[in-house]
Amino acid sequence: MYKIESKNILTPQNGLNIYRGRTEDCILLTEIPGGDSMDIGVKTDAADQLDSVLKSRRSKSIILMGNLGDPYNKYEEEYCLTRKCLKVIENNDYGVVITTKQSRILRDLDILTGIASKTKCAVEISIPTLDEKKLKKIEGEEVISIKERLELIETLRGAGISILIQLSPVIPFVNDYEVMEILETLAKYDILGVDLADLRLAIKKSVRDFFYMEYKKRFPKEYKEFAEEYSGEPGELTPRDYKKLLKESQEFCEERGIISSSSRIKSWKRQYENKTEGEQLSLELF
Repeated sequence: MYKIESKNILTPQNGLNIYRGRTEDCILLTEIPGGDSMDIGVKTDAADQLDSVLKSRRSKSIILMGNLGDPYNKYEEEYCLTRKCLKVIENNDYGVVITTKQSRILRDLDILTGIASKTKCAVEISIPTLDEKKLKKIEGEEVISIKERLELIETLRGAGISILIQLSPVIPFVNDYEVMEILETLAKYDILGVDLADLRLAIKKSVRDFFYMEYKKRFPKEYKEFAEEYSGEPGELTPRDYKKLLKESQEFCEERGIISSSSRIKSWKRQYENKTEGEQLSLELF
């Protein structure tokens, strides 16, 4: 672990990345880490910086946590930086959307419910497959199981916290045939949205070699089928029977009131909501 010196605690899109780096052995990377591939950068003064920034702002907004590193990775047990930042967010009446693959988030359920009572509080969880063995090959051994994720969804929804699901990565011959089964399973839970990302898997040029190397190593049989059908190593992958599957997926979600559009989900994340408006007036009237 190394310390990150940062003057800007939030990105222009209100992203808060306390931990930065590869917190699990996922087949798909957002960036190539330097040095030790599993080394994690940490902003130890994140809570103090965040408090200073939020107090200086005139309007409230939603803070997005976990885009570049899971805020509930194993180091959080020792440092509690995510909890400290959530307390700052609650105290300043901001909303939050947290992306995580860990049940450690339940430790902070008291703060999350406090935020949810005043404004938006959502947790984004990835479910790319229902096969436990396949999940470990896609996301690594460090993440919680599908069973635990579904239980986590139930617990969080019971506490009034909104749930968003990431379907990515959808990899041809690995989990593309599971898409409808996954959606049918998720429909049994009270979720707000499933980000289908148009069922397109974009692979950045900087991590393309890594992805295909891992695809071949982790799923040799599936990769052989892929290589026979696809030409080269494209920067974007789509499932077999792409148009048909996308149409079925979108219609399935729409019929059940589940948001599936990436743009609509992104818009929802950024819209601040004040759930306490009018409460003071009601108290004065009675």
